[in-house]
Amino acid sequence: MAKKLQGLVAAPHTPFNADGSVNLSEIPKQIDLLVKQGVVGAYICGTTGEGICCSVAERKSVMKAWADYGKGKLFIIVHVGALSIADARELAAYAQELGLDATSIVPPNFFKPGSIDGLIDYINSVLVAAPNLPFYYYHTSMSGVNFDMEQFLIKADGKIPQLAGIKFNYPDLYMFQRCQRACGGKYDITWGIDEWFAGALACGAESAIGSTYNYSAPLYYKIWDAYKKGDQAEIAKGMAKVCEIVDILVQYGGVSGGKAMMAYHGLDMGGVRPPLGNLSAEAKADCVARLTKILAD
Repeated sequence: MAKKLQGLVAAPHTPFNADGSVNLSEIPKQIDLLVKQGVVGAYICGTTGEGICCSVAERKSVMKAWADYGKGKLFIIVHVGALSIADARELAAYAQELGLDATSIVPPNFFKPGSIDGLIDYINSVLVAAPNLPFYYYHTSMSGVNFDMEQFLIKADGKIPQLAGIKFNYPDLYMFQRCQRACGGKYDITWGIDEWFAGALACGAESAIGSTYNYSAPLYYKIWDAYKKGDQAEIAKGMAKVCEIVDILVQYGGVSGGKAMMAYHGLDMGGVRPPLGNLSAEAKADCVARLTKILAD
């Protein structure tokens, strides 16, 4: 039975300086904030972390900063996916060298795996570089690789030795439940859509990975406590706040808006990498003001 995560895992932003370079000095502050909020892990260099927008050297520098300050404080999963198999292997090998807790991959989204068997072969071709680390497959509609994940688990069982579970960022609670039961329930299926958090809890989620946990984890833990108590009114109240936060992200762009919201906690995440668009000072202030009101009510 694979180890199963319990609690919230944040998907942190990668901080940038005004000139667009990576701002490594902000990462210890991010780690301290996550620990303070009760977050149990971090999924670094993923979608929110703009990993695919960074060079291999930049991604390795981010990984090292998280390892140097965060190991032992958080369960650190690092996304190592890349269009180049050589890059993905280099990143996976470095994750193992640093002693991080797990690797993860979004599959290539230009030349895509054409079948589940092809996906398994691709994953194994990367994981030869990190044979000792657990692996979480990152299932997201953004990749355009949309195989049935229950069938993936059944086929991958025993064929991907490092397979620990799935980061399930896909709007299908039916598939999510089937994945939880697949192979005798041995794999860790962690939920990945923040605005469906309560629904995932009702379907048996024990952990969740998301971007809004960076700045509002206590809100989600309050919803979780209400769920355990069967307090539907409190669940609905909490999820209404979650939807208000997501409304801001939809308006301003998920990564751009989320980076702006980190100023609520006094952290400066800087701008975003093209092709994402940066926000004006007024838009950033609006993000923080609205988040402040949501979390204060």
